[in-house]
Amino acid sequence: MFKATSLKNLIAVVSFLLLNQQLIAQCSGNVLFYENFGGGISSPLTGPRLPAGVTTYSFDSLGLVDDGQYGIRKTTADIATGGRQFGVWHIGTDRSSGGNMMIVNADYTAGKFYETTVANLCSGSQLYFSAWIANLIPLGSNNPLDPIIRFEISSATSGNVLQTFNTPSISRFSNFTWERFGFLFALPAGETSVILRIFNNQVGGLGNDLALDDIEFTLCGPTMSSSVSGTLLNTNDACVGSTVDLNINVAGGFYSNPAYQWQFNNGTGWTNIPAATTPNLSLSNIQKADSGNYRLLVAEAVNINSNNCRSVSPIIPVNVFAPVSPMLQSNAPVCETKDLILNVPVDAIAYIWTADGTPLNMSNDTLRVVNATTGNSGMYHVRLITKGGCSSADSVAVVVQSNLLQRTIPLDTLLCDAQTLDVDAQQPTAVSYLWNDGTTAAQRTLTNTGSYSLLTSDGVCSRTDSFVITRNFTPTVQLIGDTTLCVNEPLVLNATHPLAEFYLWNNNATDSSITVTLPGIYSVAVGNGCGIAIDDITVDYKDCADVIFVPNAFTPNGDRLNDVLKAKVYFRIDEFEFRIFNRWGQLIFSTNDVAAGWDGFINSQKAPPGQYVWTIRYKRNDKSFNQKGTVLLIP
Repeated sequence: MFKATSLKNLIAVVSFLLLNQQLIAQCSGNVLFYENFGGGISSPLTGPRLPAGVTTYSFDSLGLVDDGQYGIRKTTADIATGGRQFGVWHIGTDRSSGGNMMIVNADYTAGKFYETTVANLCSGSQLYFSAWIANLIPLGSNNPLDPIIRFEISSATSGNVLQTFNTPSISRFSNFTWERFGFLFALPAGETSVILRIFNNQVGGLGNDLALDDIEFTLCGPTMSSSVSGTLLNTNDACVGSTVDLNINVAGGFYSNPAYQWQFNNGTGWTNIPAATTPNLSLSNIQKADSGNYRLLVAEAVNINSNNCRSVSPIIPVNVFAPVSPMLQSNAPVCETKDLILNVPVDAIAYIWTADGTPLNMSNDTLRVVNATTGNSGMYHVRLITKGGCSSADSVAVVVQSNLLQRTIPLDTLLCDAQTLDVDAQQPTAVSYLWNDGTTAAQRTLTNTGSYSLLTSDGVCSRTDSFVITRNFTPTVQLIGDTTLCVNEPLVLNATHPLAEFYLWNNNATDSSITVTLPGIYSVAVGNGCGIAIDDITVDYKDCADVIFVPNAFTPNGDRLNDVLKAKVYFRIDEFEFRIFNRWGQLIFSTNDVAAGWDGFINSQKAPPGQYVWTIRYKRNDKSFNQKGTVLLIP
């Protein structure tokens, strides 16, 4: 608490500490006088000067507090700058209320700096005086002096000094620190008022600066300790209807003829409890209206009704609570494999769960059964222990339902050509259907490709199934018409189709095209998952040695196979003219080049399919020849 300078001071301080602790325990119940210098959280930084006669020091409101001056302020800081006064003092605030304290810069000469009269005391009583003091000089400062304070209690009637007490040097700390100093004194018979004087017992400047706050006179009495029974775990909480026993153990020998009075305070002030005049108080069938604070007053019998003569026991708070309904909730009925959840939306000390009478290893407000089965159906019960030890219970019957819903929609489906898909998802236990496109009907006809999913529900259970619809078309095939070729002339037969998945020729070839060099009937089957198309062609060969050969069909479709109609000459000729006419006899193509041919276009437009007439005029061995025939244009 302070730095001892001698063995004598050390012994005095130790004795003071032991006595102070004992007195605080015995003398802190009934405060007869209290000075905290006013102010509050919202008050100005400085308060008014003290009344005349309280101090001989001069008052400073806003400036630095110089030697022989005092201030009534909320802070020890320089009011103008917020920094340390004189660049040295601690910066601190009052001890308890957020209000004011008295700041003292002690005079160079020792002397009184505070005086007040305390009246209306109880004659013949023992009193305890105390005050809180803080040294304004921080630890490590070069200022040499620390405050030494003398407290003096005198009779207001005779002026006789009743008690004095000198503090040791008030300790320095690294941070602004309050310390309590006090002493016990007896008020003589017939005395009801005293004068308190506080003196600066240190001589000189350069230090000796202090803050003073919370000056108290309290009535002393016997040592009292409290005990409570009938509450939850010996706390101060009880449940309505219970019996709570309050007991104050009052040390004997202090009063010759003690009297007792219990009081109750529910926030509106202390009132006497009728007939409660023993150290024990039994509260039977306690109700919420009995919640509040209880205390015992003790005094000599003749003084039991005098406020300033009664010792006050420690306050015993009693909190009375009513049982709270659990309001048990559940998400039942639930479907099997889902989580069953029971919840109590009430704060409680303990939650005790049972299912069909079997205790469950759960102790919080939520019971969760993961992946519930139908075997988890039954009656669930919860008992709560709430504040005050109150007990309440609730039950609920829960059902875990079997999932009888089945898949009723098709698997992945291929639609061919213009085919549609009729779906009937109706099933006996279902009550709702929801498709991923928002449709809610159980039956529907589907034509579009894509992914489909269906959520089916019976109100408790549900299931989701899905399938994919794809669409394809049956391939087609059209070979060129029957044709006659010159001997040994190869012919490419092409059956390619973009949707085809397989090809099978009657010669067992499986490619999309084949090359033939022999006469005969050639057929091909072209197919996929939707069907098969078949076509055939008859190929004949003859000796072309005396004639120019012209195919009887061609397919100008850009596949580079039979795209151009050409005359085929197998001997030497001297002149050549190849002409093609449409069905109306109009000339649409003409060439004198044996290597040239008709590409199936007329004036840069595709010629319509069908038969066309051709003529050839050529000269061989100085002899003129003419040929004529038809050709089929296949698109």
